[in-house]
Amino acid sequence: MVIDGYRFDSKAEGAYYEHLRNLKLDFKIHEKFEIQPAFYLNNPHKRESACTYKPDFSIYENGELISVVDVKGDKATLTETSRLRMKMFMYQMRIPVVLAVYDYRTGLFEETVK
Repeated sequence: MVIDGYRFDSKAEGAYYEHLRNLKLDFKIHEKFEIQPAFYLNNPHKRESACTYKPDFSIYENGELISVVDVKGDKATLTETSRLRMKMFMYQMRIPVVLAVYDYRTGLFEETVK
């Protein structure tokens, strides 16, 4: 789904974008955060990739990150990997992750802070 030139993974994500746009909030789409840097192992010499977290939306106030939002469809479940990335992000950044679950029947979001 494409809205205003942005490509969204789902109808729910597109609907949340329109919600944020209508609220006139300062936000970024699919901003990538490094939650663990890449590193090298000594034996054998092997480079491990960085671990990143890319929420659907990052919300700013006065230029400062205040919250991130992950949008899910009404039947979507979080994987253990997703939960771990969210937890690592919250630990490192001290910023809450909001899970916005879209109800396709009503067109409304239910938001919970992780």
